[in-house]
Amino acid sequence: MRFPLVALGGAAVMAAVMGVGRFAYTPILPAMHTQAELSAANAGFLATLNFAGYMLATLWPLLARRLGAAPGPKTTLRFGLATCFAATVGMALTETVALWGALRFISGFASALSMIYATTMVLDALARSKRSGAAAIHFSGVGVGITVSGLMVLLFEHLQIGWRGMWFGAAAIIALLVPVALMTVARRTPRAAATSAPATAPRQAAMARGRNPWWLVAAYACAGLGFIVSGTFLPLIAKQTPATAPYAAFCWVIVGMAAIPSNVLWAWVAGRAGATVSLVLQYALQALAVALPIFWQTPLALLVGGLLLGGTFMGIVTVASARARDIAPQRTAEILALMTACYSVGQIIGPPMAGMIATHTGSFDGGLAIAAGTMVLGIILLLMDHASAMQTR
Repeated sequence: MRFPLVALGGAAVMAAVMGVGRFAYTPILPAMHTQAELSAANAGFLATLNFAGYMLATLWPLLARRLGAAPGPKTTLRFGLATCFAATVGMALTETVALWGALRFISGFASALSMIYATTMVLDALARSKRSGAAAIHFSGVGVGITVSGLMVLLFEHLQIGWRGMWFGAAAIIALLVPVALMTVARRTPRAAATSAPATAPRQAAMARGRNPWWLVAAYACAGLGFIVSGTFLPLIAKQTPATAPYAAFCWVIVGMAAIPSNVLWAWVAGRAGATVSLVLQYALQALAVALPIFWQTPLALLVGGLLLGGTFMGIVTVASARARDIAPQRTAEILALMTACYSVGQIIGPPMAGMIATHTGSFDGGLAIAAGTMVLGIILLLMDHASAMQTR
């Protein structure tokens, strides 16, 4: 059986727009902080604008259906890839916080748009060829992009190339990935994959209403805030700690490497022990990863924290999405859109909150404590979701 090239192309999209376009900001941030004098508060502001753009893009498929004459998925994907590349280049060409903010907003919108349409087309193509299990290749691209961009920053630091060069390097990585995406996803997937609204909606509406999804939605929102404080500031936190400063960029490489196989691992745990067990374990491990820099500031702690953070954030997305399908099979698209929006709200709140606390106290400990506590709250909500499910049986 032939290797599913469309899944490889999907991984290239996810690596370009998510692993690099969205998350390269994290390992480059320490250089911007020291060389371009970007404050912690403004750094959080830029991250928030990126996530706001991401959130806005999640509404585009619904708007596109209403417009009727919206561009097709392949055209939209090409636009998203080109815009993400241009916004990444633009980060190196200015030193104005306002322009950086506009570029990060545009990048967030383009990243989410590309991710949504690429995922729709790839999953549809894999289902048609009876290779749905290869979806793990597609989602692994996020971790690949994080790893490659982290290694690029490590190399550039060694070569004493500054923050501008790092952004140009990130853009070069995207440029190398785009042809792979265009030659696979855009050329090999059928146009029918564009339909983001289920064709069987009337039939699905006649099905049972399913269980209440609100506990899961609330728990997923907690994961958004719980992850993003470390997901934005981890290398900067490491850089500001003498014992871990030499390993600041390397820790982000560890996050990416751990993320690559994580969705497969946690989906396997969910299949054996149930979605609730898988999610509770991930929330607990991620809370530990977020809290580690508060009380344990050594290179080993940085390694452990990076492994735990990278090894859970993509797994949570995978298992929670499957859980949503189980809870409300006739409203899956609606619930997933709501979950993504709530996750984005948590990501919008987290960076400026942590950045302002760090600016006023000189430490990220307060923001990390809030993020870890939010993950603990998420565990409670997951248990409430499980209890609700038991009552409906």
